[in-house]
Amino acid sequence: MKNPLVVGYKGEIGSFILNGLLRIMPKALDIWCVDVNETKQEVEQRIRASDVIFLCVPMHKTVEWIQEHKELLKGKVVIEQCSLKEWVYEQVHGVDLRSMHILFRPSQTPNLEDRNVGLFKGQFDEVQAGQISKMMQSRVVWFQDQMEHDKEMAVQQALTHRTLLILGERLRTGHGSTYISKKVLELETRIRSGNKDLYKAIQGNKYLPEVMKEIERDFREFDIDKRF
Repeated sequence: MKNPLVVGYKGEIGSFILNGLLRIMPKALDIWCVDVNETKQEVEQRIRASDVIFLCVPMHKTVEWIQEHKELLKGKVVIEQCSLKEWVYEQVHGVDLRSMHILFRPSQTPNLEDRNVGLFKGQFDEVQAGQISKMMQSRVVWFQDQMEHDKEMAVQQALTHRTLLILGERLRTGHGSTYISKKVLELETRIRSGNKDLYKAIQGNKYLPEVMKEIERDFREFDIDKRF
């Protein structure tokens, strides 16, 4: 990986990617970093010096950052990290945009077997995917495109988060706790300790309303005999 730049290296995802690059790159001097404290001139200088840019800004700032630096991004590879993808591709054109999604919270996922990183088919070859897998100490999960990704995240993230938050609140009103309920509460606490703005944005997944309709039907028509 030649002359990488990590934009937003002080955040959880950015620092995780930076540490991964330090693990696989021959020299730390070949890695560039910027965050909120760098001046516009410093940011532009480091963009010019880079070939691959890992864009780890808050999700709602992603398109804005790309548009602001669009002219300097010509000839660069920009790897965005958003939890929702389609809206980015709908607004960004004329940039070699690629997608990566770290499907776990690094600070809360110590077991390597629990770590997956999502990539899109056709955007990365086997060598590049292998480098990212080594960087992230994660298994690569392939998505066909941004639509498939967002549809799956409507279930894997948006529905799961909502269910855990609602169920956790309900469980805490009781006097006792089963083993299963304790595990649910652990997961609900993990969500509530995260970034509220990110979780709120994930709830904006445009495929979630249809998923909710299907789930409501499944609850109404629930037959336990069919589940065993």
